[in-house]
Amino acid sequence: MFSGARRGRAGARRPGAEAGECRGVAGIDTGMTPAGSGRFPRVRYRFGNGATATSGDCFGHPFGRHDPDRVVPRACPPRLAGVIAEHREEPLRDALDPGVRALLERWSDQPAMFAGTVAEARERFAAQLAEAAGPARVPEVTDAGGVAVRVHRPATRSSDALAVFVHGGGWVLGGGDVYDAVAARLADDLGAVVAAVDPRLAPEHPFPVPLEDTLVAVRALLDDLAPARWALVGDSAGANLAAVTALTLRDEDRGPTASLLLYPPPDFEARYPSLAENADGYWLTAGDVRACSKLYLAGHDPRGDARLSPLRAPSLAGLEPTIVATAGFDPLRDAGHAYADALAAAGVDARRREHPSLVHGFYGFTAAVPAADAAVAALHAELAGLLAP
Repeated sequence: MFSGARRGRAGARRPGAEAGECRGVAGIDTGMTPAGSGRFPRVRYRFGNGATATSGDCFGHPFGRHDPDRVVPRACPPRLAGVIAEHREEPLRDALDPGVRALLERWSDQPAMFAGTVAEARERFAAQLAEAAGPARVPEVTDAGGVAVRVHRPATRSSDALAVFVHGGGWVLGGGDVYDAVAARLADDLGAVVAAVDPRLAPEHPFPVPLEDTLVAVRALLDDLAPARWALVGDSAGANLAAVTALTLRDEDRGPTASLLLYPPPDFEARYPSLAENADGYWLTAGDVRACSKLYLAGHDPRGDARLSPLRAPSLAGLEPTIVATAGFDPLRDAGHAYADALAAAGVDARRREHPSLVHGFYGFTAAVPAADAAVAALHAELAGLLAP
């Protein structure tokens, strides 16, 4: 075993949504807006510091006609209320990095991330990552528990720790060799072996298959290697899978030594301001978020399911030190901040690392954007420190 919406120019602002529309503040927007002429009112909650948040008042089946019987206005759980309210405050945000702007301008004539067929979206995503992440060494392709794993060995090994990487791509894109350069960079920076899990993806294999594949592979790797120190690393959808995996393994008393979560989507229920603020023009769009969410859920109701929303797990206490990296121009920015702060509130060593001038996806932009390269180097150095004996 082991040896979405039309893409605008960078920085473009989206016009205001129609009055009464659930344009909301979502970590993951499932596109569940009321259908028909009778729109349902949004319910807003005001917290002690005067901040407000939009409740989950627009839940229901993400396809077809909205079922009014499933619209359930409700407040956030008490332990999350203050955290979510806090993220209506102004985050760190600089001018868009010039290197990012140049990259996005080169891609400005391309369709939205999830436009066309799934095969076309996968091909386009792979081409963009190949340009932005650069060439990669060919890894060893094997399996763990019957799940595909791509093993990346560092150019110079300096650590006996293991890093398990779970790729992004909205649970739909990014499989196979697409993230090889990203995983190889992680291996070189840590001086450690990286096992990149390659789970089956939606829409062919929707929720919970990608999560179950990730859990099977990680458990098999731990059983086979029994590493004294190991890390979970995930970006975007992979960070969601990594966060849920960390919670699951915590309950099995075999959690990782540390985790690195890059711009995670930790919450399918609440809606956060950055989804509207960064809705278009910054590679990942609000339309892309809706599209991949629908494909992953495939009709599953996300409410109350911590396998989808780790932020809403009964407890986050006892998790490993966790670095949560966010980008200023990312629709998922505020949801990532909420997760980092919820971890800290639970007593976890949570390290919120903001990158105000970058966009979603910067983890794979290191060959094209110097600022992304520097950010990734710093994140990897911090993770290496957490893995040191």
